[in-house]
Order: sequence, then structure tokens, then C-alpha cells
Amino acid sequence: MDAFSPIKGKCQFWREQPDEDDAYSVAVKPADKRIRCTCWVDGDLWVYKTSELPSDCPRKTQCRYYIKTG
Repeated sequence: MDAFSPIKGKCQFWREQPDEDDAYSVAVKPADKRIRCTCWVDGDLWVYKTSELPSDCPRKTQCRYYIKTG
């Protein structure tokens, strides 16, 4: 995951970045590691566990800037 690159199949403005506190911790299971998700147009921030990461931005149906990447 690159925090500055769009993710194929998701909103062009959606970004995912591993949480720094969990990234190198061996005490946290891989499925429970947190991912910081942002919409850099609206400034929204969400934190999900890796196992619960959404398939796209949760606001995609209400967002006027939603553009899905190919």
C-alpha cells in the first residue's frame, strides 16, 4: 500500500496506510492490524482492522467527488 497512490477498483481519492503502531508489532495478529483510510478531498479519516477493510469508500454513494479507478 502506498499512501499517495490510488487503489485500483476503489475511489480515486481513497488512500490506505498501515497504522504505524501496528506495522511492526508482532503482538498484533495480521488480521487485527489497523489501516488508516482517508479521503484526501473531503479530509475524512477512518480506521479499520485489516480483516474489516471495506471494498471502497463508505461514503461513495453520498460523495460528489467519487470517481472509481479502473
